[in-house]
Amino acid sequence: MLSLREAIVLADVPEAKVRKDIETGLLTPIKSGNLDRLLFRWADAFAFAAVYKRDQLSAALRKRAFEKLEGLMEPSARRHYYYHLDTNALMSAKLACDRPSKVFGSHDRLMLDDYLFIDTEKVAKDLGPRLDAYAEGLTRIEEKEGVLGGEAVFKKTRLSVRHIGKMREDGEAIENIIEDYPYLHKDDVEFARLYFLSHPTLGRPPGHEEMRFAGGSPAR
Repeated sequence: MLSLREAIVLADVPEAKVRKDIETGLLTPIKSGNLDRLLFRWADAFAFAAVYKRDQLSAALRKRAFEKLEGLMEPSARRHYYYHLDTNALMSAKLACDRPSKVFGSHDRLMLDDYLFIDTEKVAKDLGPRLDAYAEGLTRIEEKEGVLGGEAVFKKTRLSVRHIGKMREDGEAIENIIEDYPYLHKDDVEFARLYFLSHPTLGRPPGHEEMRFAGGSPAR
């Protein structure tokens, strides 16, 4: 499962829009054991990108789009994305990202009315590599009691994932980061940025820019 924050960051869409639709009941998350935590499937990130990337869709059309997107998803994609991701499920997530037809079946367009449609094939192809990188990255990190207070670190190191992600988000070049930490790869750095954005420090309220566009790339 993905947290709301993770789904928003991976879909690269404005957080305020998603939260508003949750508050009005248009969008229904999956509740975890902790009722304060809202969960979504990995496949929901594709749906978020399809629906929230532009402002043209009214509330009624967004509702219709979510209903139709759910109907398009192949049972295999649903089965892989609905539940907790173990190593095998992560590989299934990678497969679905590499082969967009496994997410939305054979449909490349989602018709909302006689003339308006969502290009689901483009959504899957655009978002696939991003979800792939995140899913793969999760297999390369760990949280261990006694290591940085349980902070997520890259496996077999004491290097904080969020530290690297913040460096990248602040504009540090990937090449410079790898020069300082030669055991990292480009994919590690890109993953760390996504992880940093989707796992803000506990107790720190999101800034205005975070709320406005949680997953957006900063202007540099």
